[in-house]
Amino acid sequence: MNEDYSKIELNDGTILNLEPKLNIKKLLMINRDFNTDEFAKMSMGKGSMDITVIQGAKAVYVAYRQANMVDYISFDEFIDKWDFDMEVAVAVYSTMMFKQARDAYQKEFEKANKEKKLQK
Repeated sequence: MNEDYSKIELNDGTILNLEPKLNIKKLLMINRDFNTDEFAKMSMGKGSMDITVIQGAKAVYVAYRQANMVDYISFDEFIDKWDFDMEVAVAVYSTMMFKQARDAYQKEFEKANKEKKLQK
């Protein structure tokens, strides 16, 4: 997985494109043959957010489907071929659901890159 979450690697080495920024129109189209309702549910409480493993997996799959609207593999095949990673799932989910999270991630990414360049 690359740091901007635009690609993911399957177990067989295949690289798939992701579109982690939520596109409502594409989400509605995807929902015609893949139920996206559960992925969009969340519970918030005392400054924390709960995301289930299933929601995380579905978020990554929705990001994959957004980037591959015509030629795509099924959710079951996707799950069979991808080693689930909650860190990736939470990052993709947050990027999809929260503009503020996307902006904060971008700032942290830019800061980390700047620090790496200064260390060289």
